[in-house]
Amino acid sequence: MNSFFPGKGTAIEGLLPPEFVYDLGVYLQTCAHIELLASALTVCLRGLEPEQDDWFNEYCRVRKLSTKELIKELRKSSEPAKKFGFSDDLSALADWIERFVQNRHMAAHGAFFGSPNGFLRVDYVTNTGSRKNPNYRRATSAVTQENIDEALIDANRIYYIVLGMIGNIQEDLPIRLHRAIVPIVEHPT
Repeated sequence: MNSFFPGKGTAIEGLLPPEFVYDLGVYLQTCAHIELLASALTVCLRGLEPEQDDWFNEYCRVRKLSTKELIKELRKSSEPAKKFGFSDDLSALADWIERFVQNRHMAAHGAFFGSPNGFLRVDYVTNTGSRKNPNYRRATSAVTQENIDEALIDANRIYYIVLGMIGNIQEDLPIRLHRAIVPIVEHPT
């Protein structure tokens, strides 16, 4: 295989440093878990609990919203969050998601390239227009280890903030949510 990083089994492993591929996966999974928790949080702030029949269907409905709609739901949830003392933090969370949504989209949909000297770049296309009247913009930018580290640290911080908000509603709520969301699955032996 003609590759920048010889000895790797897949084509992409030949294009990108293994540390970057790992960090990218950690970032994307952290964002996915933030989305999971934010969706569950909005449903719990409506007064539904994970043990109730309607909870899971409402959670799934929120989870399948577009990012723009999820942000609206989070902002609406700021009012009931006052009762638990984190209304301002929830508004800040919605602002954070809105501000950094392109990072997540770029990580998920951008094509990254590396070189033997460690330079990374991303090719990413975004639509700054509407669906009916698109205005495509190409974003080609350098990615440094500092960018990666900063994004990982920030996403991890946000994850803990959302988890803390859920724990402020009820101390055992984070565990109850995970039991409701993540079913027990047996190993497929």
